[in-house]
Amino acid sequence: MFRDICAAVRQWWPTRPKYSYGAYMVVFMLTCVWSDYMALWSMDSDNRYDPGHGPLVAQIFNSAHARLSTNQGWMNLIIIVMVYIVLLTLINRFWAATAATFTLFAVYAVATVIKCVLRDEIILPSDLNFLTGGGEGDLMSFIPADLSSMIAPSVVMIVTFVLICVALQFLDGRSMFIHCSWRHALDSKRNIFGLICRIVAPILSIALLASYATGLGQQDSAVRRFLDYFEYTPQQFNTTSDANRNGVLTSFLSLVDVKAMEPDPNYSESAMQALNSKYAQSAQRINTERRATLTDSTVINVLSESYADPTRVPGVSFSEDPMPNLRSIMQSTTSGLALSPGYGGGTANIEFQQVTGLSMTNFAPSLATPYQQLIPNRPTFFSFNQMWNAACDGSTDCSVAFHPYYQNMYLRGANYTKFGFSHFHALNSKPQITHRESTSNSKYTSDEQAYANVLDELKQPDSRSKYIELITMQNHTPYTADEYPDNEFIAADTSTDVAASDRGSIRTYAKGVQITDKATSDFLEELDAIDRPITVVFYGDHLPGIYSKAMADPKNDIALHETDYFIWSNTASDAHTTKLDKANAAHTSSNYFMAQTAEHLNAKVSPYLALLTELHDEIPAMARLGRNDGEWKNDSSLTMLDAQGRPIDENDLSSKAKELLADYRSVQYDMCVGKNYLETMGFMELPKS
Repeated sequence: MFRDICAAVRQWWPTRPKYSYGAYMVVFMLTCVWSDYMALWSMDSDNRYDPGHGPLVAQIFNSAHARLSTNQGWMNLIIIVMVYIVLLTLINRFWAATAATFTLFAVYAVATVIKCVLRDEIILPSDLNFLTGGGEGDLMSFIPADLSSMIAPSVVMIVTFVLICVALQFLDGRSMFIHCSWRHALDSKRNIFGLICRIVAPILSIALLASYATGLGQQDSAVRRFLDYFEYTPQQFNTTSDANRNGVLTSFLSLVDVKAMEPDPNYSESAMQALNSKYAQSAQRINTERRATLTDSTVINVLSESYADPTRVPGVSFSEDPMPNLRSIMQSTTSGLALSPGYGGGTANIEFQQVTGLSMTNFAPSLATPYQQLIPNRPTFFSFNQMWNAACDGSTDCSVAFHPYYQNMYLRGANYTKFGFSHFHALNSKPQITHRESTSNSKYTSDEQAYANVLDELKQPDSRSKYIELITMQNHTPYTADEYPDNEFIAADTSTDVAASDRGSIRTYAKGVQITDKATSDFLEELDAIDRPITVVFYGDHLPGIYSKAMADPKNDIALHETDYFIWSNTASDAHTTKLDKANAAHTSSNYFMAQTAEHLNAKVSPYLALLTELHDEIPAMARLGRNDGEWKNDSSLTMLDAQGRPIDENDLSSKAKELLADYRSVQYDMCVGKNYLETMGFMELPKS
């Protein structure tokens, strides 16, 4: 019996019918469409899998079918088609490639659902490092209990589809999609043509996919111009928002290949060694005149959301000062104006500069947000808090961050962990931020509450000096008329040259500034009562985007990109009465804050801080000015200011300034693109006490 069956199979096998390419096309289209269904379903937070609502396949269909023809559906589909073609031309077996394509996108969709529930983030290219680094064995431990019931039907769906493809592969008499005979490649024109197609097809398909991925990250590329048809608008502040608008696969691919900086032909380990030696000597020279140790003080960085004196904006005035307390404080301590790359947005970039000492001006214009496009793809990343960790014998307990909003915004939660912070306390962190109440009708946590979280941290039994990062939310847009019912700035408004549509927002914003002024003054009084040295670096990240008439005049570009900042030390600090002169403080940018803090404290510096100190002396402020009126816009031109706040043309820089700027770019290249040679050489290390 068995022999008869085998004989029948052997007789039938060579006569199996070859499925037509038309049939392949139908299956190709159906597989692409269903893969798109799964991608769309993965981002539908309102329709997560529920075992009581029918089969998984039905739930996917019901969730996604209405959105298949949307822009995000089309942009997903483009990528699915290209990936399918790559696999098909590489494997050269239609049914095997079909099974691989389906499995790939099904697994990605399920993984995205899980990660969105856990962290409100999509799967990123950097997440693949978890798998290649040997973390695949721990994957099941990350699946929430309420989603564990989704795994079994997902596996059944994938296995069923794969088994069908395996069966069809055996039943199909066409073994290869592209005819090719490696043994008899040159025996006939047909074989030669097949060989050429077999070699060229995968090369072209891979090149197409790679160029598409590269083009997504370049603002003026042909890919971006093509995607304008689908209204492609990157949402760099949040991967989830970007995925919901542009398709989860587009979001993923846009982060695969982003050019951070132009290639440096002179980059090498020996070149970095020379830089390290050069600025080690500079640090030694600076340190001969300094006595303090930077990490002996607790340093609190306060990024005050959208904080900037509204009365500095042309055409805006009030009969009542919205910030009398901080204005008085700024007159008695190190203070001035900070040049911001953003107007109306760009918080994370200003924050990135402050935390790392790096500058957005050195990046390629295609790198819009380092928090999303750069840091996740680097194995490690230096930030200033690591100096405090080193002083605490390597413990991350001396680095703490607070942000009364969601940790997935700009991937802060993951990035701050990579920076070496023990906790990033946010609304959705574990544990959650403690104080989170708002003021009046505002939907954001008040500054008073934000400061209360920092004060709680300082009251902990641990007496070691710490690095604390606070990113506030109180003055975030929008500025609605009912936000503060008793707003005296409505009557106090004496502005003469503002757009009628902006006036209400400006009045509401001014009230918010007043509340920040009082809360910050009270916060500093509380810090003054603590008997250990504490220094606060307070700064606004950018102006709110509510000054349309002023912004319409190019002469106001710099004024609308300058925020207020100060560096203040409590009574227990030796720097309590320090006020750096205007030549060193009147104008700056956030990448210089730590170097200025060291100068304010008369503290010794690392070679890295020595470079920033010398660069600040030559180029007090730098930024690539941009606007964010609902979407990111980035200007490729570089703006630099002198000590009096006047613009400097890069061609007019002194030879010393040009040398420092070139060295700075080389350092940033090593940290962001290169092999981190400098970090292993001690470039970021403070001198031993």
